[in-house]
Amino acid sequence: MCYIKQLRIIGFKKFKDLTVTFNPNKNIIIGENEAGKSTILEALNIVLNQQYRNSDKSILHDLMNKDNIKNFEDDPSFENLPSIKIEIIFELDSTDLKSSEFHGENSLNPKEASYGILFKCEFNKDLFPDNILSNTIKEIPYEYYEMSWSTFQGKKYSILKQPLKSILIDTSSIDTNNTFNYFNKTIFHSRYSLQEQIHAKNSFRANLSLLFKELSLPKLNNNRTFDINYKKIILENIISILENDIPLENKGSGMENLIKTQIALDKSNSKLDVIMIEEPENHLCYTNLQQMLSTINSYSKDSQLIITTHNSMIASRLDLRNILWIETNTNQTSKLDNIDEETAQFFIKLDNNNLLHLLLSKKAILVEGPTEYLLLPYFYKKIYKRTLAQDGITLITCGGISYKRYFDITKNTNIKIAVITDNDEKDTNLSYMKEHNSQSISQKIFMDNDLKNFTWEVALYNCNEQNPDLEKCAGKIDPTADYKFNKVIYGKNGENKPILGKMLNNKVDVAYKILQYEADLQVPKYVKEAFKWINE
Repeated sequence: MCYIKQLRIIGFKKFKDLTVTFNPNKNIIIGENEAGKSTILEALNIVLNQQYRNSDKSILHDLMNKDNIKNFEDDPSFENLPSIKIEIIFELDSTDLKSSEFHGENSLNPKEASYGILFKCEFNKDLFPDNILSNTIKEIPYEYYEMSWSTFQGKKYSILKQPLKSILIDTSSIDTNNTFNYFNKTIFHSRYSLQEQIHAKNSFRANLSLLFKELSLPKLNNNRTFDINYKKIILENIISILENDIPLENKGSGMENLIKTQIALDKSNSKLDVIMIEEPENHLCYTNLQQMLSTINSYSKDSQLIITTHNSMIASRLDLRNILWIETNTNQTSKLDNIDEETAQFFIKLDNNNLLHLLLSKKAILVEGPTEYLLLPYFYKKIYKRTLAQDGITLITCGGISYKRYFDITKNTNIKIAVITDNDEKDTNLSYMKEHNSQSISQKIFMDNDLKNFTWEVALYNCNEQNPDLEKCAGKIDPTADYKFNKVIYGKNGENKPILGKMLNNKVDVAYKILQYEADLQVPKYVKEAFKWINE
């Protein structure tokens, strides 16, 4: 299989120096907003498809790394002029004669021969006037910059001789016409051989000429007549893809994205080796997103897929081990390929997860259910007079013991995680907590040490039993009701704790009323300990 092995970016947009190593099949690029996910796809497109080849030089200011520009501005000199270098290293078939054109040492690492393409955008002093060259330079002379594409063999690279056929599907683009023109052209070129394309263009031109003659327009005068300007009519610029006689661009944004992905991935007639998709979740409802993921998993075995996303379901369904994670602090990428098979499969089956929220956090609190999720922010603000968000803490509900799965994913990261959970009246849970906390520095478990406080509501009730605000939040008590929970009667004929019984049987409702009434309640000790630790 031929694919992109590695990308290196120097001086392009936010990246001063970034190296990304890709998987042969699926690659899911994640990161915070402005982390540079789109920049990676753009860099690939610049090299493979020669994006910006014919653009005005004014675009260069937006493409240059801002730190490099500032470095020049602080110390203007020809030596400090910023530049851009991007290279792609391929895995190609060494027996294919065409591959040899891309093999050599004309790369950013000339000590090692490999297959690849090198893009450079640099100041060309040969174009600059000699009389100015000896003087001090004050501004970046963008008009004297030159873009070049070359193979690792040192030959000039042309898009017509691509080592891999690629396409970029940008679902966030608002320039629909340009997006479709690019998509339709790419599919046309990848679907048909060069001979078929030439035959189609010649037939189109000949038939168009005959059709125009059939119009029998009168001559303008003896010497002048109307005819077709064939430079304006290029077959690839006017073709459209129809589904059930409806142009794809008229299908609506969500369906358009879904169909474009299906067409690109259909290997039965296509020759696309690399398919890049910018945030496929855009404009898709839950059902269509599931359908797209099913399509990707079915068709992507023979194509290399590179996806950027903010969607947890995409990241988990396509296997966490394919994640390439841009870390904001370092502007470098790391992988989650050390996750075991069982954990990866667990998240593939778990649609409703907050995986990316966790991975993109610096500090996080994991809780079991909706009542803790509702009340913890309220209690935190009550204690610290600040919100969780203001202190950079993400709150995530993960349900039951699945927090252990989240631990598996984050064990080699620097994310600080506090789990607030129930002891479920089990000594084994307390023992597990103590053993885990003694061995882990960045991941801690917090539960009530008293087995009688087996769950959140019981712990909250026992430290507020005499508080009238709690009774107010529980609402009207039925004196004849059993308020039975887990075979225990909390009403009149049982433990005579009807308020607790009602809390256990109406967890979310009572939690909502605590927020509604802004009840002044004591916070359980183990919860306060978790707050304190996460802030240390």
